[in-house]
Amino acid sequence: MKRKTSLIISLLLMIVAVAFINGCSENSVSGPDNPAESAGIYVNDIQWAPVKPEFINNLKALKKEVTAGKLITAAKGGVVGGANTFNNKVVFPPGAVDKDTYVTVTVNYDKKINNLAYIEFLPSGSFNKPVEVTLSWDFLDVDISSVADLKAYFSQDGGDYWFPVESSIDVNYDTKTAKFLIDHFTRFGWGI
Repeated sequence: MKRKTSLIISLLLMIVAVAFINGCSENSVSGPDNPAESAGIYVNDIQWAPVKPEFINNLKALKKEVTAGKLITAAKGGVVGGANTFNNKVVFPPGAVDKDTYVTVTVNYDKKINNLAYIEFLPSGSFNKPVEVTLSWDFLDVDISSVADLKAYFSQDGGDYWFPVESSIDVNYDTKTAKFLIDHFTRFGWGI
Protein backbone atom coordinates (compact mmCIF):
# COMPACT_ATOMS: atom_id res chain seq x y z
CA MET A 1 0.00 0.00 0.00
CA LYS A 2 2.85 2.40 0.87
CA ARG A 3 4.53 1.71 -2.49
CA LYS A 4 1.24 2.33 -4.34
CA THR A 5 0.76 5.67 -2.52
CA SER A 6 4.33 6.70 -3.35
CA LEU A 7 3.79 5.81 -7.01
CA ILE A 8 0.57 7.85 -7.17
CA ILE A 9 2.25 10.84 -5.52
CA SER A 10 5.19 10.62 -7.92
CA LEU A 11 2.90 10.45 -10.95
CA LEU A 12 0.87 13.45 -9.80
CA LEU A 13 3.99 15.50 -9.20
CA MET A 14 5.38 14.54 -12.62
CA ILE A 15 2.16 15.67 -14.33
CA VAL A 16 2.34 19.00 -12.53
CA ALA A 17 6.01 19.31 -13.47
CA VAL A 18 5.44 18.71 -17.18
CA ALA A 19 2.73 21.35 -17.29
CA PHE A 20 5.10 23.85 -15.60
CA ILE A 21 7.83 23.42 -18.20
CA ASN A 22 5.37 23.74 -21.07
CA GLY A 23 3.58 26.85 -19.84
CA CYS A 24 5.44 28.78 -17.15
CA SER A 25 7.11 31.57 -19.08
CA GLU A 26 4.54 32.13 -21.81
CA ASN A 27 1.38 32.69 -19.73
CA SER A 28 -0.12 36.16 -19.88
CA VAL A 29 -0.72 37.50 -16.42
CA SER A 30 -2.61 40.63 -15.45
CA GLY A 31 -4.34 42.04 -12.45
CA PRO A 32 -8.02 42.16 -11.51
CA ASP A 33 -8.45 45.35 -13.61
CA ASN A 34 -8.04 43.37 -16.82
CA PRO A 35 -9.56 39.90 -16.29
CA ALA A 36 -9.74 39.19 -20.05
CA GLU A 37 -5.94 38.93 -20.12
CA SER A 38 -5.69 37.07 -16.83
CA ALA A 39 -4.38 33.56 -17.03
CA GLY A 40 -4.09 31.57 -13.88
CA ILE A 41 -6.03 31.19 -10.67
CA TYR A 42 -6.80 34.18 -8.48
CA VAL A 43 -4.95 33.91 -5.15
CA ASN A 44 -8.13 33.73 -3.03
CA ASP A 45 -9.54 30.92 -5.17
CA ILE A 46 -6.80 28.49 -4.15
CA GLN A 47 -6.96 26.43 -0.97
CA TRP A 48 -3.45 27.03 0.39
CA ALA A 49 -1.83 24.30 2.46
CA PRO A 50 -1.86 25.14 6.16
CA VAL A 51 1.48 25.84 7.79
CA LYS A 52 2.71 24.66 11.17
CA PRO A 53 2.21 27.21 13.98
CA GLU A 54 5.90 26.93 14.91
CA PHE A 55 6.84 27.92 11.36
CA ILE A 56 4.82 31.14 11.66
CA ASN A 57 6.31 31.79 15.11
CA ASN A 58 9.83 31.35 13.67
CA LEU A 59 9.09 33.78 10.86
CA LYS A 60 7.54 36.30 13.26
CA ALA A 61 10.68 36.13 15.38
CA LEU A 62 12.65 36.83 12.19
CA LYS A 63 10.40 39.79 11.26
CA LYS A 64 8.06 37.72 9.01
CA GLU A 65 10.62 36.48 6.50
CA VAL A 66 13.95 34.76 6.16
CA THR A 67 16.30 35.48 3.27
CA ALA A 68 19.53 33.93 2.11
CA GLY A 69 21.62 35.66 -0.54
CA LYS A 70 24.83 34.93 -2.37
CA LEU A 71 26.82 36.17 -5.33
CA ILE A 72 26.60 33.56 -8.08
CA THR A 73 29.52 33.70 -10.49
CA ALA A 74 29.00 33.11 -14.18
CA ALA A 75 32.02 30.78 -14.34
CA LYS A 76 31.33 28.59 -11.30
CA GLY A 77 27.61 28.84 -10.54
CA GLY A 78 26.67 28.06 -6.94
CA VAL A 79 23.97 27.33 -4.37
CA VAL A 80 21.71 29.77 -2.52
CA GLY A 81 19.47 28.77 0.38
CA GLY A 82 19.26 25.48 2.27
CA ALA A 83 18.90 24.90 5.99
CA ASN A 84 18.65 28.64 6.75
CA THR A 85 15.68 28.97 4.36
CA PHE A 86 13.76 25.92 5.63
CA ASN A 87 15.45 23.67 3.01
CA ASN A 88 14.33 25.78 0.04
CA LYS A 89 17.21 26.46 -2.33
CA VAL A 90 18.43 26.95 -5.89
CA VAL A 91 21.49 25.45 -7.60
CA PHE A 92 23.09 27.32 -10.52
CA PRO A 93 25.29 25.39 -12.94
CA PRO A 94 28.30 27.18 -14.46
CA GLY A 95 27.20 29.43 -17.33
CA ALA A 96 23.58 29.84 -16.17
CA VAL A 97 24.12 33.62 -15.86
CA ASP A 98 26.08 35.93 -18.20
CA LYS A 99 27.62 37.94 -15.38
CA ASP A 100 28.10 37.57 -11.65
CA THR A 101 24.65 37.96 -10.09
CA TYR A 102 23.46 38.38 -6.51
CA VAL A 103 20.67 35.83 -5.93
CA THR A 104 18.24 35.61 -3.01
CA VAL A 105 15.86 32.98 -1.67
CA THR A 106 13.18 34.41 0.63
CA VAL A 107 10.65 32.44 2.69
CA ASN A 108 7.65 34.48 3.78
CA TYR A 109 3.95 34.26 4.57
CA ASP A 110 0.89 36.42 4.09
CA LYS A 111 -1.48 36.20 7.05
CA LYS A 112 -4.19 38.01 5.07
CA ILE A 113 -4.44 35.02 2.74
CA ASN A 114 -4.83 32.12 5.19
CA ASN A 115 -1.16 32.35 6.20
CA LEU A 116 -0.03 31.60 2.64
CA ALA A 117 3.61 30.52 2.91
CA TYR A 118 5.63 31.27 -0.19
CA ILE A 119 9.21 31.09 -1.42
CA GLU A 120 10.49 33.85 -3.70
CA PHE A 121 13.61 33.60 -5.85
CA LEU A 122 15.20 36.82 -7.14
CA PRO A 123 16.31 38.53 -9.32
CA SER A 124 13.64 38.27 -11.98
CA GLY A 125 14.79 37.26 -15.42
CA SER A 126 15.72 34.27 -17.53
CA PHE A 127 18.86 32.14 -17.38
CA ASN A 128 21.12 30.68 -20.06
CA LYS A 129 20.72 27.20 -18.56
CA PRO A 130 18.02 25.74 -16.31
CA VAL A 131 18.63 26.06 -12.58
CA GLU A 132 17.53 23.45 -10.03
CA VAL A 133 14.98 24.67 -7.49
CA THR A 134 14.27 22.70 -4.30
CA LEU A 135 11.01 23.40 -2.48
CA SER A 136 10.32 21.97 0.97
CA TRP A 137 6.94 20.97 2.35
CA ASP A 138 8.32 20.20 5.83
CA PHE A 139 6.91 23.46 7.28
CA LEU A 140 3.38 22.60 6.12
CA ASP A 141 0.84 21.24 8.58
CA VAL A 142 -0.03 18.13 6.53
CA ASP A 143 0.41 14.45 7.24
CA ILE A 144 2.10 12.04 4.84
CA SER A 145 -1.24 10.81 3.49
CA SER A 146 -2.04 14.38 2.37
CA VAL A 147 1.24 14.87 0.49
CA ALA A 148 -0.34 13.39 -2.64
CA ASP A 149 -2.83 16.28 -2.59
CA LEU A 150 -0.14 18.99 -2.50
CA LYS A 151 0.22 21.17 -5.57
CA ALA A 152 3.07 23.59 -6.12
CA TYR A 153 1.94 26.91 -7.63
CA PHE A 154 3.91 29.83 -9.00
CA SER A 155 3.06 33.50 -9.49
CA GLN A 156 4.71 35.93 -11.88
CA ASP A 157 2.76 39.02 -10.88
CA GLY A 158 3.62 39.40 -7.20
CA GLY A 159 0.94 37.03 -5.93
CA ASP A 160 -2.43 37.96 -7.48
CA TYR A 161 -2.63 35.09 -9.98
CA TRP A 162 -1.08 31.62 -9.63
CA PHE A 163 -0.38 28.69 -11.94
CA PRO A 164 0.22 25.02 -11.14
CA VAL A 165 3.87 24.03 -11.49
CA GLU A 166 4.07 21.83 -14.55
CA SER A 167 7.61 20.50 -14.62
CA SER A 168 9.29 17.16 -14.06
CA ILE A 169 9.63 16.94 -10.28
CA ASP A 170 11.98 14.73 -8.27
CA VAL A 171 10.29 14.02 -4.91
CA ASN A 172 12.29 13.05 -1.83
CA TYR A 173 10.05 11.81 0.99
CA ASP A 174 12.93 11.56 3.47
CA THR A 175 13.81 15.26 3.21
CA LYS A 176 10.24 16.36 2.39
CA THR A 177 11.37 18.24 -0.70
CA ALA A 178 10.60 18.45 -4.41
CA LYS A 179 13.23 19.42 -7.03
CA PHE A 180 12.68 20.68 -10.57
CA LEU A 181 14.42 22.71 -13.26
CA ILE A 182 13.39 26.22 -14.34
CA ASP A 183 14.88 28.83 -16.64
CA HIS A 184 13.64 31.90 -14.73
CA PHE A 185 12.71 33.00 -11.21
CA THR A 186 9.32 33.47 -9.64
CA ARG A 187 7.34 33.01 -6.38
CA PHE A 188 6.16 29.56 -5.27
CA GLY A 189 3.52 28.33 -2.79
CA TRP A 190 1.85 25.03 -1.80
CA GLY A 191 -1.87 24.44 -2.28
CA ILE A 192 -4.08 21.43 -1.65
